[in-house]
Amino acid sequence: MSFKFNTEQKIYEIGTAKIGGQPGENPTFLIGSIFWLGQKMVQDANKGIFDEKAAEHIINTMQTQSDITGVKFALDIVGTTEVAFEKYVDFVPKHTDAPLMLDAMSPRTRMAAANLAKKMGLTDRCIYNSIYKGVTDAELANLKESGITMSIVLADDPKDTSLEGKMNVIVEALALAEKGGITKPLVDTAIPAFEPDMGISVRAIPIMKEKYGHPVGLGSGNVVTTMGWVKANIAKEFRKGTVCSTNTIMQMAGANWLMIGPAEQAEWVFPAVAVTDTYIASAAADLGTRPLEETHPIYKAFM
Repeated sequence: MSFKFNTEQKIYEIGTAKIGGQPGENPTFLIGSIFWLGQKMVQDANKGIFDEKAAEHIINTMQTQSDITGVKFALDIVGTTEVAFEKYVDFVPKHTDAPLMLDAMSPRTRMAAANLAKKMGLTDRCIYNSIYKGVTDAELANLKESGITMSIVLADDPKDTSLEGKMNVIVEALALAEKGGITKPLVDTAIPAFEPDMGISVRAIPIMKEKYGHPVGLGSGNVVTTMGWVKANIAKEFRKGTVCSTNTIMQMAGANWLMIGPAEQAEWVFPAVAVTDTYIASAAADLGTRPLEETHPIYKAFM
């Protein structure tokens, strides 16, 4: 890992969180998913029917871990229909001030979610997921009209998964993001789904940061849980360690933000990330870098 980049490292704010900067300036920003398809508390994904007490408990646990560690977070709201999004986006802001990620596989549902966020006056708290090669002009126009200014921007070309492919496609993706009114891009080096082949995505983190200075990260939440070898050989209660190591490896490569998968993992992922942030800040101090906020994990560790 390079503990100091030559390129100016941009810092983007959303809510009370600051994302980006030189290693050691800001803690790693975590994004945990809620209402994901298959989550036990979701009783009907299409109608948005869920166990409100269970959802509140998950949100409160995320907030508690954030308070303890100093690591800021967002909730990745996963919705399959406009009806579901309306219920989820109405519920979550009543229980937390954290930023909200609007996450849907369908472009039509993403567009509806962005419109809903605008209608509810939540655009300044929202992260769009996502902009990528192939996104339509209609979706970009809708996004710009919504007023959302922060989005995940994917360095993903299914036809060329090499490092060169990622470096080429991000140029196009960033241009599309700008067209959609995005002024705070979060570059995602894009780990392949359901594959252990993450090496190129990890290598791309410091290279993207050096070239563009934007906050860089990726979604590593499902990498370990979908590995056949892990499923076959590691008991469920011991897989937590592999999940933690997956995230901390990304931090040491320079990641500013991470999608950690299910928000239920907060109790073990937040402490692991905070400890790693502490080590990074300690190492960066030798190069003259200091944390920008007194809530940084290093101050929690040495209080």
